[in-house]
Amino acid sequence: MPHNYFLLELTVIIICYLLKYTVADAPNFVSGCGLTVHNVSNVNRQLYDIYVTTDQVPGPQEIRVLLPLDYTTSGPNRRYPVLYLFHGANCSVKDWTAPGRMKTQEILGNLSLIVVMPNAGEFGWYTNWIKPGKHGSQNWRTFHNEQVVPWIDLNLRTVAKKTGRATAGVSMGGLGAIRYPEVYPELYTYAASFSGVLDLEDIDIQIAVFFTDAYMEHDGSGPYGPPFVFNNGSGFVQQNPLTHAESLRGIDIAIYTGNVQFIEEIVHTCAIRMDKMLSSLNIPHYFLDYGNGSSIGQNCTGKHEWTCWNADLRDVAPRMMAVLEQQHQQ
Repeated sequence: MPHNYFLLELTVIIICYLLKYTVADAPNFVSGCGLTVHNVSNVNRQLYDIYVTTDQVPGPQEIRVLLPLDYTTSGPNRRYPVLYLFHGANCSVKDWTAPGRMKTQEILGNLSLIVVMPNAGEFGWYTNWIKPGKHGSQNWRTFHNEQVVPWIDLNLRTVAKKTGRATAGVSMGGLGAIRYPEVYPELYTYAASFSGVLDLEDIDIQIAVFFTDAYMEHDGSGPYGPPFVFNNGSGFVQQNPLTHAESLRGIDIAIYTGNVQFIEEIVHTCAIRMDKMLSSLNIPHYFLDYGNGSSIGQNCTGKHEWTCWNADLRDVAPRMMAVLEQQHQQ
């Protein structure tokens, strides 16, 4: 009997130790870096939703975080690179894992990678607005790069340096994914655009931006100021990814585009221009014009839609992981 009691006691001690170890390594999202945490919830074993407020953008902001499968058991010295995923116009962070839309967890969930999906407003345009309007500050660029990035490093076991961070985004988010590394080249080592808005001086792009709520509610100013003004004082010129392509030197770049139907045809011309600009500057990059989708497959038809962006994400994941730094400290 004493022997059995000893074995039972030892088993309980081991279980408690393992539970303590696991809980200690579980994420505990706290306020900091200008963000106040109001609520944290588990969507599933790997996926977290965190709601924060900040003085840089109005209202509560959702940040969805996908952790590696082994995050809570890999030990306190294991650090992971981070991918920042930026959603498109009239979308939200939930679209990255919503049925029938992006399959982010399916595609990236088995990788040694933390994936951060911050809100960017329906039409935030990944910039600090020239005219914020009645809703308060609209400093999306500051929110994402100067608050969310250090806040993630504060709360999670990240490779907290340039070689441990990447960006990717779709459509409007493709603009942010390329523009942010231009403004903050010290933060990111990889940038990928899927059907991205890469030339803000394109007339069709300016028309599309102008007729969103962001402009209609702010007297035709909003994020970039009045459209169809092509001098150096125009926000469309100052914040144009194409204009600042030289700033991407030293960053690994991937650009994906189809060419089917109106919206994708517009961003396709932007992608072509960016490809030519990077080539003229002798900046190495990966460019995939998959046309009607046949060259990338996976049910992509070359349109401005989720099936193609899932194919883009599947294709870019190993390219990105080959560049991002992992840390296995003893």
